[in-house]
Amino acid sequence: MQDHSKFIKSTLIASLIISFSSMSCETKPSNLEPEIWIIASQLQFSTFVSGPNPSSQTLQIINSGAGTLDYAITDDMAWLSCSPTYGSSTGNINEHTISVDVVGLMDGVYTGKIIITSSNASNSPEQVNVTLEIFQPDSILISCVPNSGGTGTIVNIPVTINGNKSDIKAFGLDLAFSKTIFEYQGVDKGDLTGNWSTVAGNEVSSGTLRIGGYAGGASPVSQWSSGSIAKITLKVIYSGTGEIQSQISIQNYVDDLAIMTPMPSYATFIYKK
Repeated sequence: MQDHSKFIKSTLIASLIISFSSMSCETKPSNLEPEIWIIASQLQFSTFVSGPNPSSQTLQIINSGAGTLDYAITDDMAWLSCSPTYGSSTGNINEHTISVDVVGLMDGVYTGKIIITSSNASNSPEQVNVTLEIFQPDSILISCVPNSGGTGTIVNIPVTINGNKSDIKAFGLDLAFSKTIFEYQGVDKGDLTGNWSTVAGNEVSSGTLRIGGYAGGASPVSQWSSGSIAKITLKVIYSGTGEIQSQISIQNYVDDLAIMTPMPSYATFIYKK
């Protein structure tokens, strides 16, 4: 009985040894290679014609595979650049500065690519899409939010400036609207004038609003800004049937807005019963 017990123990030990030996002798997969992993798949920049270059952005690259990833970075547009243009990673994060140069470019949307290549990466090449949008400077516009609705709809109309070449310390403008469609409710400060001394408005004649603002001791709207300087509220009072289009338009703009250009000079609201 004792010999039989020894036999069972020795058999179990032999099985375990064979099992562990088999596990330790397993071959590692032969397809473990470096792999390019990009944190961001696209980058977006925006600025104004003759304005400053937008702030540079950071592109992060990691080796998500095995071994060492050695790679190079190129681009396909003259206005696009990267620094440094190469890197090496064993799992560490590498940061690269992506910059754009807008000198000589007109307004519009431009697209380019950052291309990452490696001689030993399993997924080479990889790319990052880059979009550059350039706007006309010194522009002013209005919009309707919402741009359609029925009786009782409250319509917010932000007055937005884009790319002012000079600081804005004071402004004035007139807006014309249909008294048949709308009733004036009030005006509030904009996103760029929240700390100003005054932003106010009143209906100077039937269907004409006069809006004005003054920074006072607060900071002016700095050069090359984008955002709203005032927000007008109208209420739809029309109660007819069918669908009617009505325009709110910029009539006059003075003080530090005098050199700016409406683009466009009106916003359209659609009445729907």
